[in-house]
Amino acid sequence: MFNLLCGLFSGGGNNCNQGCAANICFQAIDPNDCPICGAVYRLTCKCNRYINAITGRNGCVTFCGVCPGTYDLTQELAPFGFLPDRPPEPHKVVVSKNCCVKIDGLPLRCFQSINQRDNTPPEQADQPMLAYPVTVETITISGVDGTPGCKIKAVFPGPDNCVCCTCVRRDGTWSIDVPAGENLLEEEIINITQCCPCMLPSQPLPVEVQPI
Repeated sequence: MFNLLCGLFSGGGNNCNQGCAANICFQAIDPNDCPICGAVYRLTCKCNRYINAITGRNGCVTFCGVCPGTYDLTQELAPFGFLPDRPPEPHKVVVSKNCCVKIDGLPLRCFQSINQRDNTPPEQADQPMLAYPVTVETITISGVDGTPGCKIKAVFPGPDNCVCCTCVRRDGTWSIDVPAGENLLEEEIINITQCCPCMLPSQPLPVEVQPI
């Protein structure tokens, strides 16, 4: 399966010069012992060749066909909402000549990689910007400098507080049609917000309806 030029990965079979190849399997968990899917780990040999592997739904990751030697184990990526397991020094993996595996001096069965939850507050989306003023005769509200793929939400001031949404185009522009039957009155306020994945909604942009 894997074949590094320095010869420390056997390719999944028993092709090591040292006579055996080990499979290194462990689990990534959160502080509540729940498995973490989608964490990326890297195993690096002394010649700086490496292979990556990713945890499955059960939180387990496997490096196959690892020959005897010493390796560095690092976590390259944690799923959204978690912090990667990154101690001051990489985890030390030692595979003995009889294929016994130890990580940080302990048997492989004792090792788990714990990902702490990321409690950093999410960033806030940028406030949307208008391309043109909104008047009592406006049919379509247009904007610029949005974040492509994000959603723009407009809350109209009528008695029903009608809400209309659209997506920002690739060039950052966006447009929302004034709902049928919605009569814009001078000095009324339309609140427009930008919403992006994994971010807090922007501060509402209060748009005052202008006279003609």
